[in-house]
Amino acid sequence: MQAHERLIGPLAWQMQDLSKRIKQLEETINQLKSLDATIREVQFIIYNYVEKIKEGVVIIQDEKIMWANKSACDMFGYEFDDVVNKSAIEMAHPKYRQQLSARYAMVQAGDEVSTNIIWPFISKTRAVKYIRPFSYRVVLEGKPAVMSFFYDVTEEKKAQDELALRAEMIDQMMESVFLLDMKGNIKYANKAVYESLGYTPEEITRLNILDINAQDVREKADVQLKKATVRKQGEFKTVHMHKNGKRMPAFVRVRLIKSGEQEYIMGEVHDITRDEEPL
Repeated sequence: MQAHERLIGPLAWQMQDLSKRIKQLEETINQLKSLDATIREVQFIIYNYVEKIKEGVVIIQDEKIMWANKSACDMFGYEFDDVVNKSAIEMAHPKYRQQLSARYAMVQAGDEVSTNIIWPFISKTRAVKYIRPFSYRVVLEGKPAVMSFFYDVTEEKKAQDELALRAEMIDQMMESVFLLDMKGNIKYANKAVYESLGYTPEEITRLNILDINAQDVREKADVQLKKATVRKQGEFKTVHMHKNGKRMPAFVRVRLIKSGEQEYIMGEVHDITRDEEPL
């Protein structure tokens, strides 16, 4: 065998192997292109979804807003270009900026922290917006960041504050006030109830209204309560029992109230023994 023939054999094998490797590489490149196209398509779908949802979504890195969806911009009255690179901390109410900054730093660092807290922010019109965010650590361009989904709970907060004020007003009343379900179970009682009957708030809400009536008048009180619920209102005398066993003659006024589709019995109780106390 001549020298060139001895070289052709191994070279042919190498060329075939190289051809196989090139083909495998082309297949890999095509797969990567396909995967990249799929990723871009998924990203496009996610982007369009996030742009259409009502919840605000922002990505924050080192306290700067890197991206925000339309709902987030609309919520605070800004255009997208006004929001990007804006400090998320400076948008918060001044009183809470330091606390919020520490919370963002913890989330970005990967610490497990509760993010279900309502924070006050300031809109472009200087109105206070109460926001409930749910924040997670993500990676943006190789660096840790925070993705935050949030809801505008301003109206909910106002309603809660109004309810809290009303509850405080009721708590300051001298008369005992009960809120019962239609079976007579105590759902709420004001401060005067605890002071007059000697129960704790936890104990009183485990009772039925008949449980605090003296045993000898309990059946009569049940009948009177049922009549009042049929008529939507009513009043009657009964005898309540202190936790220590002391009898307390009482005058009761009840009426039905409605919250949504749910009906409740609201009762106001006057301690008759107070009328007999000397001035």
